[in-house]
Amino acid sequence: MESAPSMYRDTIFWDVDTQVDFVLPGGKLYAPGAERIVPRLQQLTEHARQRHVLVVASTDAHLSDDAEFCQWPPHCVVGTPGQQKLPETRMAQTLVVPNVPAEIPQDLSQFAQIILEKQTVDVFTNPNVEALLRRMGKPEVTLYGVVTEVCVHMAAAGLLQRGHGVRIVTDAIWPFQKEAGDRSLAELKRMGARLTTVGDLIGENARLIA
Repeated sequence: MESAPSMYRDTIFWDVDTQVDFVLPGGKLYAPGAERIVPRLQQLTEHARQRHVLVVASTDAHLSDDAEFCQWPPHCVVGTPGQQKLPETRMAQTLVVPNVPAEIPQDLSQFAQIILEKQTVDVFTNPNVEALLRRMGKPEVTLYGVVTEVCVHMAAAGLLQRGHGVRIVTDAIWPFQKEAGDRSLAELKRMGARLTTVGDLIGENARLIA
């Protein structure tokens, strides 16, 4: 585990909102068909676990009266089953970073997963994200999750704007609407994102741990 800090610095996975309310039928803000990507989400999680790649994950952690519910139906309310991360995307040794100012540990190598809580579509509204990214240096980011045209787009665009290399795993994301998702991917590609697939990514073991 001595080499873990360099792994964290060089490359990370970024898991966007893989929560019950978005991904599974019956969820409060279900993206129809999103359950189809669950096996690939599980592959990515297991790959990260085996290769000691840090997974940064965003999760909605709403209060019942959050302002976002003026635009979206209530979803991912703290303490409800729908707010939970899918078991296929959970890891041990997890650090939860709340959506209030908090101290980021100096040594991140002890964590396999860092969960960033948020109450809007933009993970960068969590006041600790910038400090976390500074702590990790400038890692290349491999990004996946839901939904393509909203929170995936916001996370990828924010990372690109901050100078990170971003790869989007196109068969491990899912939109609310296919056309909107396709437009989002095209825009992110114009911004500099690269597109990949789970199969191609898992075949790049040497690159991931360089």
